[in-house]
Parts: sequence; structure tokens; C-alpha cells
Amino acid sequence: MTTVTNIPTTAILEPAQKEDMPVSGEWKFAWQKFWDEIDFENQGIVKITYDGILSGLIRFAVYSNENGVPYLLEVLHLECLPQNKRLIEPLGRWLLWYVVQIGLTLSTVSKDDPLILLDSVEDAIEYYRDVVQMEPLGWTTLAPGEDGYAFQFTLNCAKAFCQTQTNCYGYPTKIKS
Repeated sequence: MTTVTNIPTTAILEPAQKEDMPVSGEWKFAWQKFWDEIDFENQGIVKITYDGILSGLIRFAVYSNENGVPYLLEVLHLECLPQNKRLIEPLGRWLLWYVVQIGLTLSTVSKDDPLILLDSVEDAIEYYRDVVQMEPLGWTTLAPGEDGYAFQFTLNCAKAFCQTQTNCYGYPTKIKS
């Protein structure tokens, strides 16, 4: 990843582990609770570390049809906490990019069918609409008494998002384990 000043930096995207889950501090979501309740057969949590510091997490679920064929991926939670607020945009987009890659690998949907769904809290609507450029679907209920705004990527839009991300920030390098 290259910063706005064109200084190369290192951000690592990878599946999270239990010990990565923050327990307190600035994090708004209850990541420890999510980890403890996760269905690892159909869900996952991915982390991004920036310059060695945990800077974001994304939780997602994969839905399959009655034949067990995956057809949809839902982003359940996304949160970034970089030290520098200007990095929220690229770090959040990279987390989405990673999950979209999973969706593209698993899915058998046609080009105009939904591939990725996401329900946003009100504070993040502009981010998903204007920065990520997801297709708005309208208001929905997130939990009793809590409304959110639904977004989607169709297969074609998901591919376009990934292309835009790599055009802007370069293609990630796979690290050999």
C-alpha cells in the first residue's frame, strides 16, 4: 500500500485469530463476543494490521443454497481504528476487497445478481455510498429499535470495486507462510 505522500507502507490482510480480538479501548463492536459466537463453517473474521498495529476487522457470513452452493456473502461488521484518520478509507476498502475476493471465489451468481450485502449504521452511510460506491437498497431494521441502510454489490459491481481498489493502491502481494 502507498500512502497519499507516495511512501510505501505495509498493511497485512489475513484471517483473524482469537488473540487478535480487542477487548476494550476505542473499538465500538464487541469483537470478543463475535468470536465466541461465530459459526466458523459459514462465517469468518479478517484483520488488517498496518505497520504492525491491528487497525481493522471485518466479520462476514457466506450463505449457501439448499444444495450447499454458496451464492451470497454478507458483511456483518466492519470497523477500522487507524492512528491516522485519513487511513480509514483505504484500510476499510482493503478489508472489503478481501471479503469480496472470497465472495468472487465462492459464488456462482450471474453478473447482475447480488453477491455482497451490507447493512450500515447511519454514521457510515456516506462511506459505503460515496467512497466504496456500493449500490444503495434502502432502510432496514438492524435490531429492535435500530435502523440501518442496506447496500449491495452485484457480481459486476464487486469486480469493478476490486479493479478500482487495485488501480488506486496497487495489487497486494501474497506473503508466503
